[in-house]
Amino acid sequence: MSLEQATERFASVPPPLINAGAFLDKLTGLWRYEFGVPFEIEGTLVWGAHMWSPVDCLHRAIITAKSRLSKQERSAYYARLNEPERHAVTLAEMIPGSKLSADLVAEFEVTGFGVSNSTVDWVIHAPDRRVLLDVKSRSKDFIEQMSRKDGSKEMPEPEHDPALLFRSLDKKLLPANPDERLQGVWIATLIQQNADALNKAFAALDPERVHFAILGDWEPDVHLLVRRDADREYLLDLFGATSSSRFTFTPQA
Repeated sequence: MSLEQATERFASVPPPLINAGAFLDKLTGLWRYEFGVPFEIEGTLVWGAHMWSPVDCLHRAIITAKSRLSKQERSAYYARLNEPERHAVTLAEMIPGSKLSADLVAEFEVTGFGVSNSTVDWVIHAPDRRVLLDVKSRSKDFIEQMSRKDGSKEMPEPEHDPALLFRSLDKKLLPANPDERLQGVWIATLIQQNADALNKAFAALDPERVHFAILGDWEPDVHLLVRRDADREYLLDLFGATSSSRFTFTPQA
């Protein structure tokens, strides 16, 4: 990218975010910027990677917002992005949109598809049907995991309930025919999920309202849960993704 391109792309980002300090992470070779707040765990402040996101993630979010959002929508999005307490959650909202083909029409924060006046984060107008997607960024399970103590020097397997990842989702979306309107959720989570418990939590959701769930981040690999096998390859192709086991673990016997 030329200096001119970089300057133009970042010009619309307001302070204080645009003035955040950046540094080269020698462990990963990634440029990161510092913007966020520490977790508070049992009265102790915990700094972590959630406060030092890769600059590339911010860059991709900005590109997506510029190409997919109206000027008014971008202004509202940047206002939320500019709040340190909401920054990580708001940044994650652009992940699905960043993975779509440029020729696909996609709308952000759309009303009319959810219960009452609720909005759906993404409505993708694919050639054969609409795809509705809500985006969740979960950190509570990470905080609970960091609070655990079992006396050993190794972190024990997570014991949180994966059903919390889907909280209120099936009460938000309206029932739909998946051949006409495929509905689901994209979840960014900081720790691996128990595969068995995750499958059970997904199966317990209303099958007429929630047709799929994706665990993923800015990388191309995802963990995908679907009601119908036919939707698996469709969704992987839609988001240019590959299946991965990076987001789950199998409990030890």
